Amino acid sequence: MLVEGGASAAACAEQVAAIAAAGAELIQLRDKNLDDAGLLERAIAAVAVARRHGALLVINDRPDIAVAAAADGVHLGERDMPVLAARRVVGSSRLVGRTAHTIEEARAALRDAADYLGVGPCFPSGTKAFETFAPQTFLEAVVSEAEVPTFAIGGIEPQRIAQLRALGLSRVAVASAITRADDPAAAVASLLAALREVS
Repeated sequence: MLVEGGASAAACAEQVAAIAAAGAELIQLRDKNLDDAGLLERAIAAVAVARRHGALLVINDRPDIAVAAAADGVHLGERDMPVLAARRVVGSSRLVGRTAHTIEEARAALRDAADYLGVGPCFPSGTKAFETFAPQTFLEAVVSEAEVPTFAIGGIEPQRIAQLRALGLSRVAVASAITRADDPAAAVASLLAALREVS
């Protein structure tokens, strides 16, 4: 599940607490508009709250912030630093995740020992505009080749879970369905219920 920095560290921590309490196991903090000090402040608060609820928290794009905040890892997009470079920053004990839009990107991330993958985009998203979407053959290939947790990304909503499970994807990464929901905790619970229904 993805959260944004929000208006303050307290607001960010409150959102993390709500979705962690609802059952989210891995939470990503992403905010491209905050300066370093603001992002670090929110990351420290978010990590503390996530730990209390038994959830993992990773920082988007910023391995340095992940280390400074004692986060559980970093998530890298396709335009971010390579997995191996991030590993040198965060060390071997933290997670390094990678987004992959093609099987070649996925294989490269796996060769570099990424701890998990985000694959897609699977559907139209309220967070990002995509020109193309991940073909079924790509998603099936990743599922068959990857020996690390693989998350479907892009436009994930409860009614689309069964379609993803049919392809072998049992994990999802969610942004706008949570951050733009009137009740983020209820949105998390709805997604988890949909995953359990088709398990």
